[in-house]
Amino acid sequence: MKAIKNVCIVVGLFMLSQVSMTTFGIVKYYYLEVGETYIPSLIAYGLIAMVLINIGLSMWIAKKLNLASFRFDWSTKKNWLWIVGAFVLGRIIAIVGTSFLQANTGQQSTANDALINNLFIGENPLLIFLLIAVAAPVMEEIVFRGGIIGLLFEKYQIVGIVVSVVLFGLAHTATSWIEFVIYALIGLLMALVYVKTKRLEAAIAVHFLNNVLGAIVLMFL
Repeated sequence: MKAIKNVCIVVGLFMLSQVSMTTFGIVKYYYLEVGETYIPSLIAYGLIAMVLINIGLSMWIAKKLNLASFRFDWSTKKNWLWIVGAFVLGRIIAIVGTSFLQANTGQQSTANDALINNLFIGENPLLIFLLIAVAAPVMEEIVFRGGIIGLLFEKYQIVGIVVSVVLFGLAHTATSWIEFVIYALIGLLMALVYVKTKRLEAAIAVHFLNNVLGAIVLMFL
């Protein structure tokens, strides 16, 4: 019974994590269909408010489930060594993986990155930053690391890591095995940081550093 309850919790967390991006996508496509290139400012501000509520609710639930405390005592020298090390390795994986993808398929980027670029270019900079650099790291880590490893497979962490990595790779709409491997390896790095530091906030920090670069580029394009 407890296992079924935990599965339902993780599924619920995943659905909650998709609210902001899904809503943004629906709104964006609506305005594209009616001939507008960008989302109107007033609507963008409404989306910003929704994203902030979505992030806050996800963090509140994570605290209630004891998946994270969101206190700053996680910020230690040891934890930052893990965070920076994982971030650097993640960048190497992304660069090498993208180069391999280009050489073998002719794609300039992963399908996920291409979709994000098409959707976000020219939109409100704060909305871009919140969705890509804040909402995605916080809510995806709550689901894939906190929910799957910390809750669902609390007593079987190796299994939890494998499941987390596979689902993380699949969740990023990989269209080839190369894309899947890129995202799975980056997910593995964040899973290892989570397990080694025993802090979800450390995994979120790695994810944030990984995403913030792309967010900044999109904000100024």
